Amino acid sequence: MGNWLTHWVRWVAQHAFLCFSLILSVTLILGWVAYSQFRLNSNLSDLIAQDAPWRADFDRFETAFPDLLRTAVVVLSSESLSDLEAATGSIVQKLASQPDLYRAVAAPGSEAFFRDHAFLYMDVDDLDDMADRLAEAQPWLSVVREDPSLNSIVELLEDGFVNEPPEGFVDVLDLVLGSAENHLSGQDGAIKWADEFFPLDEARYQLIYLKPQVVDQADGSQTKLTDAQMVAALRASLAEVNLPDSVTVKLTGEIPLQHEEIEAAVTGISLAGWLSLGLLLIVLVVGVRSGKIVLATFSMLAIGVIWTSAYAMLTVGEFNTISLVFIVMFFGLGVDFALHFSLRFQEAINDDDSHPVEALVVSTASVGRAISLCTVTTALGFLVFWPTDYQGLADLGVISAGGMAVAWILTFTYLPAVYSLLGPPRAHKMDLPTSDAVVHWLIGHRPWVLGVVAVSSVLAIGVASRSSFDYSVLALKDEASESMSTLRELQAEGLSTDYQLFYLSDAPLIAEEVESLATVDELRRPLDFVPQDQEDKLYVIEDLQFLLSDALAEDDGAGQAASIAQSRQTIKALSEMLDSRVHTSEFVSSDVVDQTAQTLAQLAQLSDEQLGAWQTSVVSQLVAEIAWLQRALTVTELNFDDLPDSVTSRLVGREGERLNSILPKQDIAQVDALSDFITEVRGVLPGATGRPVIEWGVGQIVVDAFIQALTFAFIVIGLVILVSLRSVQSTAMIMLPLGLTAVCALAVGVLIEQPINMASILVLPLIFGLGVDNGIHVVDRYLGEGDVEHLMHSSTPRAVMLSTLTTIGAFAALSISPHMGTASIGVLLSVSVGFLLLFTIFLVPVLLARAS
Repeated sequence: MGNWLTHWVRWVAQHAFLCFSLILSVTLILGWVAYSQFRLNSNLSDLIAQDAPWRADFDRFETAFPDLLRTAVVVLSSESLSDLEAATGSIVQKLASQPDLYRAVAAPGSEAFFRDHAFLYMDVDDLDDMADRLAEAQPWLSVVREDPSLNSIVELLEDGFVNEPPEGFVDVLDLVLGSAENHLSGQDGAIKWADEFFPLDEARYQLIYLKPQVVDQADGSQTKLTDAQMVAALRASLAEVNLPDSVTVKLTGEIPLQHEEIEAAVTGISLAGWLSLGLLLIVLVVGVRSGKIVLATFSMLAIGVIWTSAYAMLTVGEFNTISLVFIVMFFGLGVDFALHFSLRFQEAINDDDSHPVEALVVSTASVGRAISLCTVTTALGFLVFWPTDYQGLADLGVISAGGMAVAWILTFTYLPAVYSLLGPPRAHKMDLPTSDAVVHWLIGHRPWVLGVVAVSSVLAIGVASRSSFDYSVLALKDEASESMSTLRELQAEGLSTDYQLFYLSDAPLIAEEVESLATVDELRRPLDFVPQDQEDKLYVIEDLQFLLSDALAEDDGAGQAASIAQSRQTIKALSEMLDSRVHTSEFVSSDVVDQTAQTLAQLAQLSDEQLGAWQTSVVSQLVAEIAWLQRALTVTELNFDDLPDSVTSRLVGREGERLNSILPKQDIAQVDALSDFITEVRGVLPGATGRPVIEWGVGQIVVDAFIQALTFAFIVIGLVILVSLRSVQSTAMIMLPLGLTAVCALAVGVLIEQPINMASILVLPLIFGLGVDNGIHVVDRYLGEGDVEHLMHSSTPRAVMLSTLTTIGAFAALSISPHMGTASIGVLLSVSVGFLLLFTIFLVPVLLARAS
């Protein structure tokens, strides 16, 4: 290949303008292809071949309950039950009115059925407390039923001031005064009686589930909103709903999680790309001191990214959140080729001031074999992912291997053309004096160096043996995103979790058998949606029926409401009475009496329309609650068949399968706890499935793929080097730093408490594909120069140092990505490349000196 490659470079240099023009033309075409065909897939589960029994269990679950999977979830929270119910109803109505966008809209637990049977679903103790509150409210309920107007409320207040007040008088007085003051100041004066009957000590949540609508096309295909379109439409719909201030609305669920993961990945890649370019510029300017080399390198990288992106769309058809990382990785890999070629070209110019064309040919003859060998070994290091079942990594392998071919083509075509057009770079000293001195010192203390390396390696192996693998895809997502923070919030509240398990059964399960497991917190069966202890609760309800019989009698309907004029007269009379201090109540302070008198006097001055509006604020919701009480106190014992279809359809499948949910007891954010939960439950219920099982099974596939890729990388790359260099000793010199780096990288991951995840697991095989380049360049140049002295004073150590620093910069830039998978790749690769630099520059020369 050497002669052929030098002839090619000579021809390119002699026809520089033609080659440059052709490359630019091809770049414009491929740029259009990359832009027009760009696609990004964030669902890693779809990128992994799954044909194991656990996948069949999940498919059965999805077939039986299709509306429970791949949903978006609107999460409402409020400390006001009244506001929460109103907001839920408004949002459900809004979403249901847009069938062209959404389907399967459901808000479990918000149905009128559960409100009307609320007493049966309460704990017995809570029901007793409710009975006490209703007993206190009985006088107010009775008078409002007879006269649903302000007149009845004010008359009862008057009776409380003059005579011994009824139970709860002070509380009702506070409510009425607060409502009046808000109304007089122009604010909402509505009294939320539901909050008085059902007071909340903390925020309560309501979840609304929905799926994107599927549209049948004329050609027989079906389309649905993309994740981005779905989230954008959902946010727009929610913005159109007028919600109470006390209600907080957030989004989570699989669709928002995937959408925000893509946003985080794209944002991270964009940020990392610009940052790595900045770091690359700094390293090149400081290390190369040649504007022509910097310009040629940067332009080559830009062209390479365009070519590789187009290649990816034409072959794989899409990027995923892992393969997208290669865009940044190309900066590190491409600059490696460019620097070794460019600095060798600069060295040739320095040596004999030869003509640029001849200097390019000399450079190709010197580093062409090493760069070509690096292209093959690195491409193979990526391609080892291709045969695995992890399609996400396989895509990365295909794209990256193509990217290496692109970098090789541009190195020996674009760079010679550019340097021929621009002219030779400025002269610059090639060697690294400090590194040379350090290497000579290390050679002089060879036994100690080898001993330290051996001991450190043993310690690193011990630490690395404690490394763990986190197969949860949530470990890849941005913890600060709305969907993730909301999911964690729901899990902390014990309300919902993506990590519960589901089990389909044909008959009721025995709860004790499952709940006795150490990892299980609760088993929720369909029959659990039928109220418990109904007999005891019905006794309490029967007592309430008797107690509130006058207030809730339905024989003649509601009473006749007094007129606004009559209510105004009653308000005015009570104000004047209180102002004259004609009262005997010992339960109300004089300050409250004065405040009440003043407020009532102001109300009496309102127009009929204004006073009528306040009457609505005070009475309307109470009338509605009285109507609710009439329904809630006439319930009978419930059976499962009495539940509404909106509930049973989410509990019983199309073929009659019963859906049972198993909730974890431990903190399943810890992968060991999650694995124990899955293993224990499936040991009792072998068909248990759900998101945890899918991730657990996929994790096993990924680990197998990782071992397979790592083994292939080690064997194939080793064989290629051995065949190329025809030396077992040289091959060992190149491979040793790779093994040491892999061990040290794992050890660092343990020390910084960063488990290997679904993304960063690709780093170890990549160490062999990426790291082999440095060893090849150093060993090949050593073989060409004949000794370490000449090696250290050549352009190779400088090229290795600069290319590695730029690679570290590119990967370090990835570590600040909001996408946790991308960030973990950046951290681990930065550490790995740092170790590779250390071992290649300082350890390999020591070993070479000993070998010579």
